Amino acid sequence: MRAVTYLALAAGVALLAVSIGLGLRDRGEQQRASDQALTSKAADQATRLEEYFARARSIMLITAQNPSFRSFYSDPGSRRERIQARTPAVRESEQALAYLETLYPASIGEACFIDRSGPENARYVRGRKATVADLSPDETGSPFFAPTFALRAGEVFQATPYVSPDTGEWVISNSTPVPGTGYPAAGIVHFEVTVESFRRTAAVIAKQDDVAVVDAKTGQVILDSRFAQKLGRPLGRPSDMRFAGLVSSGALSGNGTVDEHRVAYRRLSQADHNANDWYVVAVDRQPVGSLIGSTGWAHLGMAAAALALLLLAGLSYRSSRRRLEEDDLARAAEERRAAAERAHYEAQREFTEIMQVTRDESEAYGLLKRHLERSLDGSDVLVLNRNNSHDRLEPVTGLPDGSELAERLTAAEPDSCLAVRLGKTHARTPDHAPLLTCELCGELASSSTCVPSLVGGEVIGSVLVRHDASVDAASKRTVEESITQAAPVLANLRNLALSETRALTDGLTGLPNRRAIEDTLKRMAAYADRAGSPLGIVLFDLDHFKQINDLYGHEKGDEVLAAVGVVLSASCRASDFGGRFGGEEFVVLLPDTDRGGAAEIAERVRVAVSALEIAGVSRPITASFGAASIPEDASEPTLLLRGADRALYLAKSRGRNRVETLSSTDPEPVGLALA
Repeated sequence: MRAVTYLALAAGVALLAVSIGLGLRDRGEQQRASDQALTSKAADQATRLEEYFARARSIMLITAQNPSFRSFYSDPGSRRERIQARTPAVRESEQALAYLETLYPASIGEACFIDRSGPENARYVRGRKATVADLSPDETGSPFFAPTFALRAGEVFQATPYVSPDTGEWVISNSTPVPGTGYPAAGIVHFEVTVESFRRTAAVIAKQDDVAVVDAKTGQVILDSRFAQKLGRPLGRPSDMRFAGLVSSGALSGNGTVDEHRVAYRRLSQADHNANDWYVVAVDRQPVGSLIGSTGWAHLGMAAAALALLLLAGLSYRSSRRRLEEDDLARAAEERRAAAERAHYEAQREFTEIMQVTRDESEAYGLLKRHLERSLDGSDVLVLNRNNSHDRLEPVTGLPDGSELAERLTAAEPDSCLAVRLGKTHARTPDHAPLLTCELCGELASSSTCVPSLVGGEVIGSVLVRHDASVDAASKRTVEESITQAAPVLANLRNLALSETRALTDGLTGLPNRRAIEDTLKRMAAYADRAGSPLGIVLFDLDHFKQINDLYGHEKGDEVLAAVGVVLSASCRASDFGGRFGGEEFVVLLPDTDRGGAAEIAERVRVAVSALEIAGVSRPITASFGAASIPEDASEPTLLLRGADRALYLAKSRGRNRVETLSSTDPEPVGLALA
């Protein structure tokens, strides 16, 4: 009997030892699982903060490229006079600042445009434009002011947290010099994001645990996911120094125990001109348990029967294996998500950087198309743009031959695109019939996603992505983010192109002006020289135009000039170039045309001008024409223009309303006339 007792006791002790051993293993596995979850949360919050700083830098640089900030300093008058007069540059600067707030809803504190001398030129605070009286007279004492003006164009300063004097909240600021205004820059563009917005993101990530952001130099807790950052309160938890020893080691990442709680930490990557050096620390709310607490059933094994202990041990082992497998699956899924997020971020960063250095609209549209088609396998991208009159939607990237969209886009109005009309993304598949069918893509055989291009709340076009398979959430995000990042750049390039066109156009006739004529003459002459082909020119001047102004007034004179412009446009060939040279003088450039051909075209224009009738003008309208060509009459552009002017002089001297050319029978040889 005693032997049986000893045997049972020995078996009980042995089983107890096995039970404790299994408990220790479970405790270790639980700690590893907890550490993995904490590491994932610390990495997630750190990645989001790094993405914020990177995205804020990109957005800051794109915004500063807006020409309105540079134009502010070229407008006449003093700085205060321009602000009070609300010049176009001031209004467009305010619109650019207002657009910044749409990129950080419920997070941005203020956005402003600050002069090098210290005062604000424009400011938006929580969606409200500051009046002239509300603008700060001196920002030189702000922590971001001096460091930002020490930067070069293309660099961004990100300050440590401070209390915004306008909102009273703790904020992180981002500021950059206005490019093209010298060094130091004439002004800076600046916006603030609240620390509380970071805290809200941390609270979402933390879930049942805690996430804190800690200053790497002081160990001070800057924000804690459990406690909101309220107005008038100190930054974060200044008296909470639990993690000072942890961050003082300088390690980039790791796990540990702080005040009997397991933690995981990661240090944020440092970027140029970012004054913030932070650690993200994820904390398990449950303290590290004791051996008995971690293996609650261990002490029961001492009194349980051997069979019960073995059964419990077996069940514990099986459960542990299942948890490990689940943890492995969860960890693999998290690693795939993180890898996809890094790939997305890198692709978008590359796209944003290249987009900022595009030369013109055509290059920018092509870049957007290539980026989206590369990001979405098997897709076809078409960029559509509203024309300058805002009454047509036109394709600005090429349509393939035989495209079913070609006919629909011939005279498409902007509202024919549902994405433009709704101002939001419109997606469709062939097997789903929407309540309202898009006139452009509603009957396409393939699925499509159409995203509006928005700038300052205005729809400037749309991007149509056609694809065979359904677009997942990640691909949709790529499309929408890419178009959001590209829209301000496209709008800036479009405004620049429009300004250049206006600078080369005569406002009265709509024809190219003298500057455009001289530039085109140089190019055509260079081409004629390379190709060995002739280049003709016709210079004509309205006869007795001053008398028309004197008799009927300058308003009627302007009507005559405008009518001549219409006649000239209608009489020229597609390859010809006609423009107003100044006053009542007009020029036609004729590639691949010799002197005789130029004279024939001049005669056709002369007849058309002499047939003009203007209401209220009883005098006949006529013009005198001079024609010349390279190489018959001159060898380079300046001499060609002078030769045509000499021929025009002959037409005037021989009775007007006629066409003359230079020839050997002229009273004065061309060489002498041009000498």
